[in-house]
Amino acid sequence: MQSFDQTLPILITGGSGYLASWIVKYLVEAGYYVRTTVRNRQDERKIAHLKRIAAAGPGRLEFYEADLMRHGDFNNPMRGCEIVIHTASPFLIGKIKDPQRQLVDPALEGTKNVLYSAGETPSVKRVVMTSSAVAVYAEAREILDQPSGAFDERNWNLISDLNYDPYGYSKTLAEKEAWIIANQQRQWDLICINPTFLFGPTLSGRGDNVSVSTILQLMNGELRLGAPQLYFGVADVRDAAQAHLLAAFTPEANGRYLICAETMSILDIAAVMRARFDENFKLPKRPLSNWLLYLIGPWVGFSRRFLRGNLGYAPQFDVSRSIEELGLSYHPVEETMVDMVESLR
Repeated sequence: MQSFDQTLPILITGGSGYLASWIVKYLVEAGYYVRTTVRNRQDERKIAHLKRIAAAGPGRLEFYEADLMRHGDFNNPMRGCEIVIHTASPFLIGKIKDPQRQLVDPALEGTKNVLYSAGETPSVKRVVMTSSAVAVYAEAREILDQPSGAFDERNWNLISDLNYDPYGYSKTLAEKEAWIIANQQRQWDLICINPTFLFGPTLSGRGDNVSVSTILQLMNGELRLGAPQLYFGVADVRDAAQAHLLAAFTPEANGRYLICAETMSILDIAAVMRARFDENFKLPKRPLSNWLLYLIGPWVGFSRRFLRGNLGYAPQFDVSRSIEELGLSYHPVEETMVDMVESLR
């Protein structure tokens, strides 16, 4: 069982990201000494919101430049840290030109480089890594094979590859490699957080992530004629951030933790938005016909194989470990969606 000195610095990799920004905010607001890595300390568009968080205190925030693909880049920012929270990894779906270079290499090599640095930094005791529910399952129809009717932390994505669902493949490879490295040493322990699709308010105001762009599509009326009958787990980004912190500071925490509040479809999300914002947005009221989706799917980023494996299937998730072992409580999804729309407006 680990015990931690809470006066020592805590490293967050990729601190300007949608999820990582909330982790940084909660730590700084609680008075911690936080270090975060970014690709470019001069890019105000990506780090200005973190500077505002730091200025509001009472904690301390330092920026370090690091490249996921360069071994040794994390040694300096990690120096003196007992806790490392590794969130940095690309999140891209749809049409990917070079999945190996855009997804797999930074996810896999980045994880290896962070963990190798942890092994070279004697102070490190615990690494909390952001994995994903896509490392747990690949297709929603796999839910039919689950005896309990729900996915849990024992499940692994066994389907995705470089050509089919490369994002899921990259997260699965990275997490499996992380467990291999962790099990080869005894200096630090590893905990993986596996969130489903994250929604909720954005601190940066940027629209260049999949979660924000999905809601913007609804707000802009791009899906007003109909939404695909695709279902996915939904979690609040603030709850996922808290899960990382609970995993970091709970001595008994171990293994993987699925994070999900509820299973929803795009139409379900639209219904929540309509109930709160009435007709401010041209939201879809009906599902897009399956035959039309099969026809146009390949042109909008949905392969027919993906549609066969996901269309109409509603995956369920057993998140009892996150509640019972971490003590995590979940925002109602209605609050998550309303807060996200308000932040984007």
